[in-house]
Amino acid sequence: MNDINEKIAGDPYLNFLGISIDKVEKGYALCSVTITKDMFNFIGVVHGGFIFSLADVAFSAASNSDHFPSYALDISGSFFKTAKIGDLITAEARLIHTTRRTGMYRMEVFNSSELIATFNGTVFKKT
Repeated sequence: MNDINEKIAGDPYLNFLGISIDKVEKGYALCSVTITKDMFNFIGVVHGGFIFSLADVAFSAASNSDHFPSYALDISGSFFKTAKIGDLITAEARLIHTTRRTGMYRMEVFNSSELIATFNGTVFKKT
């Protein structure tokens, strides 16, 4: 598991976004980031792509901790609320179903204990 943690920690995109990997276990990951003004879009709310990226980082960490390598096949989601500058938001990804070749994960994004977005994603497990 340490090898996958090192791979994840060295991911250039999550480092560029300022996302922290807080916990990785087999089929599970918890990530966080503090919202800054640079994460807002032109209508004054946190960009949905940023929220998606946070969930996607958790998804990638969780799926690749379960089976390496795992590749995303699809992700769909819903946005419910936004966050403010200075808020710490978190994303949790959990394995909810697996087969020999695929895995399905549920990602939830929170602002404190308030749910702000959910996503479901499927991965292909390369052998």
